[in-house]
Amino acid sequence: MDLIAFLASMGPMHWLVLGLVLLIAEMASGTTYLLWPAVAAFITALISLAGATGWLADISMFAVLVIALTWFGRPLVERWKKEGAASGLNERSAALIGARGVIANFANGVGSVKVQDTIWRAVSDEALEPGQAVVVDSVDGATLKVKRA
Repeated sequence: MDLIAFLASMGPMHWLVLGLVLLIAEMASGTTYLLWPAVAAFITALISLAGATGWLADISMFAVLVIALTWFGRPLVERWKKEGAASGLNERSAALIGARGVIANFANGVGSVKVQDTIWRAVSDEALEPGQAVVVDSVDGATLKVKRA
């Protein structure tokens, strides 16, 4: 009976506090597992604030929202994570593909090229001369493959 009395006394502020606690725990963990229950608690607080539901409907709505948001939101977050990983955030050289640079020196298909503020080792199938503009075609470790711009 104590549990039912506690649940019956839950109001919109309780749902809001639950959502904040879950959101803080999510920010501390960074796993996105607690994101959807936090969002469901916030939505439940808003609907409960309107006074349109009772405690049983609030709990049922929270449970359904957690399941629905997790079902639909998780693939979105996974896709977002994969797109973020593909952006080359931690691979500076991979982010240079398509960037323009200037040949510093070049002989026999190997040399150096200045791209942005850094001088990189470069290779090319073309005969290039110092001062010539190039575009980064691909990256192999710290070596850029370049072609004429």
